[in-house]
Amino acid sequence: MIRDKKDLDKKRGKCIIGFAALGLLLAACSAPPGSVDGIPDEWEGDTEEEMKDAETKKEWPKEQDSCEVQALSGYLYEHILASPYASAEIAIKDYEGEMLEDGWDVPSVFQFEGEADVTWRFYDSLAEMETVLNEAAVQEPDGSALHFLYYTFPLTENDHALDLYHTLKRQFDSEAHPLTAWSADNGKLFYYIQETLKEEDGHEFSYLYSRSSKVNLYVKDRTAYGLTLLNAPTEEDDEALEYVFKDVFQRYGILGSGWGWGLDEESLYWVDHEERRTKLEDPKRSFLEVRGIDENWESAGDEGIMRYFGVLVEADYELPLTEDGRMLSLHFSLAEGEEDDEISARERFAEDEDTDTDTELRYYLLNGFCMDEPFDMTVTDLETGEVLQERRVSLSIELPDTITYPDLNGDGYADMRVGAPAHMSGAKAEEDYYTSPSYLLWDPQTEQFERRTEKEVANSAKAVANGLTEEEQAEKTKRERRDPFVLVQELPEQAKTEDYIRLAGDRLLEYRVQEGDSLWRISERFYGSGYQWTAIVRDADAPKDSDQLSIGETVFVPEFFYIRKDPFSRGGLRSEGSFQIEQPDGFAYYFLSGDVMYASWEEENQIHRLPVTNPVGEDPFREPADWEAFQADAARCSEELCPGKVSNLTFEKYHMEDGSGLYGYAFEYDTGEEIIEYVDFFRFGKANMVEVIGVREQEPNAVLVNTVRYVAASFTDYGGEPGIGWGGEAGPNVGADQWEYPYLHNLFEAARMQFAESPGSFYGHE
Repeated sequence: MIRDKKDLDKKRGKCIIGFAALGLLLAACSAPPGSVDGIPDEWEGDTEEEMKDAETKKEWPKEQDSCEVQALSGYLYEHILASPYASAEIAIKDYEGEMLEDGWDVPSVFQFEGEADVTWRFYDSLAEMETVLNEAAVQEPDGSALHFLYYTFPLTENDHALDLYHTLKRQFDSEAHPLTAWSADNGKLFYYIQETLKEEDGHEFSYLYSRSSKVNLYVKDRTAYGLTLLNAPTEEDDEALEYVFKDVFQRYGILGSGWGWGLDEESLYWVDHEERRTKLEDPKRSFLEVRGIDENWESAGDEGIMRYFGVLVEADYELPLTEDGRMLSLHFSLAEGEEDDEISARERFAEDEDTDTDTELRYYLLNGFCMDEPFDMTVTDLETGEVLQERRVSLSIELPDTITYPDLNGDGYADMRVGAPAHMSGAKAEEDYYTSPSYLLWDPQTEQFERRTEKEVANSAKAVANGLTEEEQAEKTKRERRDPFVLVQELPEQAKTEDYIRLAGDRLLEYRVQEGDSLWRISERFYGSGYQWTAIVRDADAPKDSDQLSIGETVFVPEFFYIRKDPFSRGGLRSEGSFQIEQPDGFAYYFLSGDVMYASWEEENQIHRLPVTNPVGEDPFREPADWEAFQADAARCSEELCPGKVSNLTFEKYHMEDGSGLYGYAFEYDTGEEIIEYVDFFRFGKANMVEVIGVREQEPNAVLVNTVRYVAASFTDYGGEPGIGWGGEAGPNVGADQWEYPYLHNLFEAARMQFAESPGSFYGHE
């Protein structure tokens, strides 16, 4: 019986602490009828052999022993037991624990002094052990020592890791003490631990080894090992208690290495299952999974738990094509590969060349990235049996049901949306976390599913709504495309200044005073705040009194521009303590590397950006002469590198409110077949800088220029280093040796390399 926390605190030595119930819970995975919450009122979980043995119960003598605390872990694990069902009461007095210095990449080592008294008991069955341990739990232990109960027993073939997890979770999980599953020893050992959550200084901490945690159950080679604290004399013993728990189980090299990894339910399922078939309805669907091995965990050996995951090998769907129309059957199978195809997953990850395809499939899953593999899709008319389509599609190998069949474009036919789940450290992660889904629209003319991008799906939906073809709708959209980041020189009425980024130009504008004007009101109009009135410049002969303004008087104000901040921002791209930068929807984003390539098959505006450490240390174009020199050098590069190809070369310079400058240039490049638009804006922070580059096929609007300008203007430098993975290992910027600014990409050289050196080649190289 498990009592509430207050009762446990009051009667710690009188309750059933849970360790004893663990043996009972193991068999509760297949509890007999009449049990409550998986625990039978009377023990009925013994095997037939156990019950026979109980009739001729053997009297096991107690075995008294002792050992040094430092050697306790090895002693418990390697002790030659008289029976597979055994327990040990452990009393530790007068001990000291010390953590020894060790390398960063190896488990910590603990040095103990002191003796441990051990009393062994042996049993004929799990039921008998459970009874004795419950009796031991209600005894008052000596308050001057640490008292533990250790127990071990074999698991039956019907005891599965996931079932055990659910049973333990049902009985012991709570908000303050959540039950979790972990693996150690490179996955060869897994264990169940009841964590203890504590709030300290406004922060929540999790402790795996606490006097309040009741479940410490370890499983290795189908044998269970449990350790539970009976008492700890003082709160100061918590640190030593943690040492004891870790040393007994995790720090011992045979039983566990100490490196723990959290196990999700999926990982636990594949510990002891070879395959599974699941069936779901609406629409009717069926999935066959087999156990695969993740080659990431090569150090775990063939039995490493963290290596196992479910591989989808077959999926079947039955669905109506229209609301009352014909039924389709869709069959997906993991591609076997053909002579002219790429090597299939089965062939690529087989153990060796002689291994047949029925063995466990081996993969190298990239942690944190979406994993998909080719599947063969067959679409059949269920009424006629006619095969309508056969094609190759990409599906997740990890998560079976990633396909839904909504009417994506509103034409009355079922379409396909294929999700892209991510693989995270041996476990599944949420769908679409790293990669957008893919789409296949049903074409009633060809009677096939056709691949579409998200943009094309949206275009098709608009086309259906407007009664246009997809081509006609695309042209209409191009003409009507909104420009949410256009520069404006005056804020709209009722606009909030915090919703805008303000840029100041290099020149002063004349403003003629009107009736009712004051310096305060003029400041509000141009600056967004009346407190900036002192920045307004008046003629030398104007009255010195700021309150005296004459109608028709000329004053001078900076040329201000405003950009509306993205109201749908999700926080953009950020590196904690380093930088933040926006990335509005509707654009294809790429990390900025040494090269800048235009992906011609993408019919989207493409933006390349990635903040990096500022190598120049200050704004190199603050002085007008320096910016004029840059413009001259850029014009030279356009003529020398791209003779006759570049047109409409323009430059922009602004001042940000934080005192930094925002700089940019844009041009059009003639490939001979099409006009490509290039845009580059850059800023320099105190620690980091950002360069934002946009590329697209020319369109009759300023969307790309305005968006790239906004993204660069949104850059915030927090002062910290971007860190590993933020472009630190990128090669030299393209064209860095072609001008005096190696810290910037030379887009004239980028265009020349891609389109002039090797016409028609995406990468521009022979």
